[in-house]
Amino acid sequence: MRVIANTLTASHVSGTRKRFRALAVTAALATAFTACGGGGYGGSASTMSLAPTITTQPANVTVAAGQPATFSVVASSAYAITYQWLRDGATINGATAATYTLAAATASDNGARFSVVVSNAYGSVTSNAATLTVQ
Repeated sequence: MRVIANTLTASHVSGTRKRFRALAVTAALATAFTACGGGGYGGSASTMSLAPTITTQPANVTVAAGQPATFSVVASSAYAITYQWLRDGATINGATAATYTLAAATASDNGARFSVVVSNAYGSVTSNAATLTVQ
């Protein structure tokens, strides 16, 4: 067995079995990796993103004027996640949790679009935008 750059190569010896489980990645090297096995001993391949993934997108919200409007996202990652909410593409200061609440929606908030950037050390992903409707 030998390691060449980012590849692990093992030569099959008749009558032996191999099983590999390894992950050594830094942010500078990659944002994803693929683990493969093959040959006469059976094999599989899987690719895993190191960047976070959004499992539940923010939903559109409808509220009456003066009521709070809450947007939320569900994301997963093997690494620590940070959040940054955006309103119409602009950063909302202090909005750094999985949930963002606009305390009291007004008529001027009608039609605003809220999204969130979910990040970790290996990358980031931006959610779909959710629209606020104020009645």
